[in-house]
Amino acid sequence: MIKSKNIWKVMACAMIFLSFSCNDNDDEKFLGPTEPGDAYFGGGAISEGVPLDKSNIDVSLLGKVAGDPDVETDPDAYHTLMQERKAIIEKAISDMVYVDGGSFYMGATAEQGNDTHIYEKNVHKVTLSSYYISKFEVTQELYLIVMGGTNQGAFKEEGNLQIPIDNRLYEEMNNFIAKLNAVTGLRFALPTEAQWEFAARGGRKRTGLMYPGSNDISTVACYWDNSLLGDGSVDHWPRSVGLGLPNELGLYDMAGNMQEVCSDWYAPYPIEDQVNPMGPSDDEGYTTRVCRGGSWYSFADACRSSARASFVPSTRYKYVGFRLVHPKVD
Repeated sequence: MIKSKNIWKVMACAMIFLSFSCNDNDDEKFLGPTEPGDAYFGGGAISEGVPLDKSNIDVSLLGKVAGDPDVETDPDAYHTLMQERKAIIEKAISDMVYVDGGSFYMGATAEQGNDTHIYEKNVHKVTLSSYYISKFEVTQELYLIVMGGTNQGAFKEEGNLQIPIDNRLYEEMNNFIAKLNAVTGLRFALPTEAQWEFAARGGRKRTGLMYPGSNDISTVACYWDNSLLGDGSVDHWPRSVGLGLPNELGLYDMAGNMQEVCSDWYAPYPIEDQVNPMGPSDDEGYTTRVCRGGSWYSFADACRSSARASFVPSTRYKYVGFRLVHPKVD
């Protein structure tokens, strides 16, 4: 039997042993190396892809916005407005950035720092086919002209519809995408989580940064520390898209502004390598979807390229928006 005066010594030694054992195990199981970049996975020439087709836009399928002129009583004003809206749709298509497919390490690689969450920490190799992703988050303007009605964003500035749309249910995001596809004849979708992270890191052009586009978050993100309104109030607020610096692919606001919804259910990462992962299937019982990138309401650690968050699909959030992807075309 251990004498009472030695019990605390034994317990202390046991706790130290367990602490070191757990730390070693965590390092071995979860913490990856610094993401090695494209050359590690073979490198080679990077394709820029081909532009998406803008010739099939049907503006007659766009929603009717409150206050629009009537086609019967003021046809000239109506047709002028439709041409303006067609130009907005054309720009949205032109702003789809080609992401040449490749491999990367997904999750809490070493350059992501020490404040990573356990759900980031099964670092694993992912290989993706090529795709397109939008340069900007979906704006209030784009959402409004596709869906019609009135501006559904929570943050309204007179004369400015370039703030990203927020406050949408998951179903409403997909309804918007379905209608945009009908208008354009294209195949837009929400990104998978792997597509989002690969693009946020810079795709095959990545340079191993903590945040999408920089190691200095203030240059790329609208987040808690810099999202105060400039009128001396204490209110935090998102900003118009594209005001920070882009990442290596030319994408804006992958960090901050709005958290961005992905199509995956939120679940722990696998350990094994994956090819074009889609996340868990619908029948696996998960109840929240992935969102990424942090927002105007987030602290810096939530804006890292590997940081993960979740949201309830049937709930509205003033800090959650989305951007689009499109499959590769030949």
